[in-house]
Amino acid sequence: MSNIVIFKNMPNDDDYIKWIDENPNGFVLNIDQTKDPSKIWKDYPKIHFANCNQLNKRPGRTTGKYFKVCSNSIEELEKWSLDEYRRELTPCVTCKKNGLLVGRLMGIPNFQVASTLSLKSDIDELEECLASETNPEKRTEIETLIKARQGQGRFRQKLLELYPSCPLTGLDIQPLLIASHIKPWSVCDDNERLCRFNGLMLAPNIDRLFDNGLITFDTDGTIKISPTIDSENQKRLGISPDMKLKIRPESEKYFEYHRNHVFQKEK
Repeated sequence: MSNIVIFKNMPNDDDYIKWIDENPNGFVLNIDQTKDPSKIWKDYPKIHFANCNQLNKRPGRTTGKYFKVCSNSIEELEKWSLDEYRRELTPCVTCKKNGLLVGRLMGIPNFQVASTLSLKSDIDELEECLASETNPEKRTEIETLIKARQGQGRFRQKLLELYPSCPLTGLDIQPLLIASHIKPWSVCDDNERLCRFNGLMLAPNIDRLFDNGLITFDTDGTIKISPTIDSENQKRLGISPDMKLKIRPESEKYFEYHRNHVFQKEK
């Protein structure tokens, strides 16, 4: 059941303020009220902590140019944004400094909330485009995209056999697990992109950290945390230097690449 509440074209801000007061640990999307989703500013939808001063210091918060989408779940808001706008979320600069992490930070186009359903929807849509497209070059492009999305689905299923849960946190809610490449997809050859040993099923926050090189793993599987993350933010993120996972022999070369080329060793 969705817990999302939308405040749009309200007569005043009273109901929105009441929600903020009742949900101080919640999250709020601030969204431009343009009628055409493709024309909203590139940094929107923008996500804030519910108590963000930057968000709440102005009057007319739900009665004018912007509207608010509220929930106590970041993942729920991520999925809403992808469904409505096909966009990742951008964190407010102030909230980001205070520890707010969202899917946008990993820089990939397929944050996998309800991932299997999302892949199927994308493939269905591409196949519809292919059926109506007559330009040979565009048909080739669409066919390539279909194959890529199908490959992502196979990669995810292979990884779930190896990692039915996040090896670091134990999270086993499959729609929330991210099929994350160890050696980044962008620098892999075709075989490496589909190799199940070049991947991990990770909880969303761990995936963001790993993909951005903010954490990596030593040869014995012990986590290495970038010095860019101080001890307070480590606590907020639920990570600690004593975390460890098992590295399979077939995965060692991929982890070595990640340590040497992705991990942020310096501030």
